[in-house]
Amino acid sequence: MDTYFNRLMDSSIGLLALLALALLVGIGGGFLLGSEYFSEATVEHRQLRVDFDQQAAKFAEQEHQQLALQLGAEVDRQALEKMRRTVVVLDRKLSAYQEELDLYRSLVKSEQLAKGLQISSFLIRSTETPGIYRYRFALRKTEGLSKTTKVSFSVDVEGVLAGKAVHYSLAQLDSSVESMPVKSKFKYFQLIEGVMHLPDGFEPALIRATIWPSTKKARSKELVLSWDFARGQTENNRGE
Repeated sequence: MDTYFNRLMDSSIGLLALLALALLVGIGGGFLLGSEYFSEATVEHRQLRVDFDQQAAKFAEQEHQQLALQLGAEVDRQALEKMRRTVVVLDRKLSAYQEELDLYRSLVKSEQLAKGLQISSFLIRSTETPGIYRYRFALRKTEGLSKTTKVSFSVDVEGVLAGKAVHYSLAQLDSSVESMPVKSKFKYFQLIEGVMHLPDGFEPALIRATIWPSTKKARSKELVLSWDFARGQTENNRGE
């Protein structure tokens, strides 16, 4: 009986030993497998991190390039706009210089003009403000060029206001002109320039300018031209 019990005990101890050994083997295998899986996960995570950093760097570079392109496009747009404004200014200056050249060319040609005093080259130009115009005309003479001549002149603008015919003197339209007639003196010619402020609702139609020697109004010369003609031409020498 004792022998059987001893054998049973030995068998139980052996079984427990085997179970313990199997458990240790299982734990060891699981640890090894877990370690291998953890290592692979760590490597994959590191690779994902590297890929993320690379993509982030590429995105940042593309964003920087896009910003640079946008800034470059804005700089180009501003440069083109500045160039356009410069061209417009130069074109206006060129037109002004051409008008000046045409004016002086006409002033030095006196053989086609009647003898005596003349008002010529009457020019009207618009400004950026409605109802305000720049004007310019020349006083000149074709004889007695060796001495200074005293003259008087007047300018009137005729038109329609509220359905009625009205006229305004240059003194009424230009605050820098005190009264009509204006007294002046010159030896060869004189340019008269200023700014007209037309009344609201006034529709100008005709310009009437008269010049005469200060001592002999009977010898006056008159220039009559339409407002549209003065705005579109550089000169009209028709004296009456």
